[in-house]
Amino acid sequence: MTLTICILLLSGKCFANKEVHNHIAKQLSPNTPVPKIAVTLFRDVIDGVNVHIEVENYILNAPDFSTSSKTKALQNNTSGNEDSAVLEGHAHVFINSNKLQRLYGSDMHIPASALKKGVNQIAISLNSHQHENWMVGDHPIVSSVFFNLDTPDLILHQFSSQPLTHEHH
Repeated sequence: MTLTICILLLSGKCFANKEVHNHIAKQLSPNTPVPKIAVTLFRDVIDGVNVHIEVENYILNAPDFSTSSKTKALQNNTSGNEDSAVLEGHAHVFINSNKLQRLYGSDMHIPASALKKGVNQIAISLNSHQHENWMVGDHPIVSSVFFNLDTPDLILHQFSSQPLTHEHH
């Protein structure tokens, strides 16, 4: 199992590249608080898995509910001078390197029919409402979970490029 995970991590299909799913990379401004992300996965009692994401220094919402003048300025192509403001945006959810959907909140269900037999990967990236991948240095802000529904221990490996600063539950 460890060999499989290592091969997946080294294959480049785990978001090691600068552009995720053909979206442009966007560097955080120097004074912008760095968003943090963690993904938690639970077996659903009926089917598949339930996914919960937690973020710090980030407002996860739909574009229509954006509240910051920085986000509104970007949408209107005007200048947003709030470099130190907490970022807003949505997340992109990937299953086995294939984009499944956008995520505007913290919870979602993934049915077993969307998963393959054996080891699967769910990765979630944080994106601007212009679909740019938020970057810190050369790394996208992403959290990933490798899991297997067929094993007693569901989670095989977890990773976050920007882990939470304290444990949430």
